[in-house]
Amino acid sequence: MAERQAHWGRFPSWWVEDLGLLRDAYGNPSIPDPWQETILDSTRKRKILNIHRQAGKSAIASLKCLHKAVFKPGSLSLIIAPALRQSRENFKSILKAVDLLPVKPTFREFTKLSLETDQGSRILCLPGGNEGATIRGFARPDLIVEDEAARCTDELHQAILPMMTANPECELLLASTPWGPRGHYYKTWAEGGAKWLKIELNAEMNPRIDKTFLEEQKHGPNGPYYYAQEFMCQFVASEGSIFSSELFKSLANPSISTLKI
Repeated sequence: MAERQAHWGRFPSWWVEDLGLLRDAYGNPSIPDPWQETILDSTRKRKILNIHRQAGKSAIASLKCLHKAVFKPGSLSLIIAPALRQSRENFKSILKAVDLLPVKPTFREFTKLSLETDQGSRILCLPGGNEGATIRGFARPDLIVEDEAARCTDELHQAILPMMTANPECELLLASTPWGPRGHYYKTWAEGGAKWLKIELNAEMNPRIDKTFLEEQKHGPNGPYYYAQEFMCQFVASEGSIFSSELFKSLANPSISTLKI
């Protein structure tokens, strides 16, 4: 660990692994999986995660923010979620990791949803209510995490983007499980282009998920729509939809003839 310590600033995954900051469901230290290492270590400025429920994406995003606060004095990291409850859970993840640090930072400020270190680094976990009105006013962030991005409104997302104007090096991370083929999260995943690093992990790809449990969910009373969305990371139309999103896309394709009913 002593040899790797000098590189903790460059490789957040080493820092997380060496200090045991990532914990499993039983509270035991856990080595980051490859997809988690990518999230922590990638220097790409735009990342979008399409990952199944309860995989640990929020915990990894919280550790990324804490690493930024520890290794970049004066930095500002924002975790924005659609509801206050999720913001509180994100901040709890940060506090748990702070408690595990062998040398804990001292704080100028410490509230229920934010902290500021004596080096001027700040982490704020913000609920995105009132269509983004609660998050306006923050300038030059270094890292923005939009958690549960599929559930965040387009108005909230549009309120986030101008924050990065004065800092072209700002990282933007959209993390979610799909919620239908709609909104900015879906459009970014489907049409975001090469500037976005896309990371997908469905439950059947995750070796940590019990296969018997997945079979139970696949054939359970919630139906295939529920399984496809929550576990397989598919952007499926709701069960009550008469027309699929693929049909609506085809209407814009001149090579497809008019549908007569």
